[in-house]
Amino acid sequence: RQRKQFGTAIGKFQVLQHRMVDMFMEHEQSISMTYMATLKLDEDEVTRKKAVSAAKVRIGQAGRFVGQESIQIHGGMGMTEELAVGHYFKRLTMMNSEYGNVDH
Repeated sequence: RQRKQFGTAIGKFQVLQHRMVDMFMEHEQSISMTYMATLKLDEDEVTRKKAVSAAKVRIGQAGRFVGQESIQIHGGMGMTEELAVGHYFKRLTMMNSEYGNVDH
């Protein structure tokens, strides 16, 4: 809404709209995985562990994708301290490395 390029808000460009839809879909899939893992908490231990692990992996992948795409959309300003997106992406990267990511 705020950032403009060529005199037009960047949200009006169709390519960026497609990127934002992909980001929204990743977000929605993360929510669905959270619900699925929550519903499996009453199951046996093996099923519960698989569901929670799958949710953790999917949410981590989605978070990384959304963070990277957000920074790409905002360009070089995405990693500066002016915008919160860079701060949140750095925090997400630290949480992934601290609590494990798809590689661990």
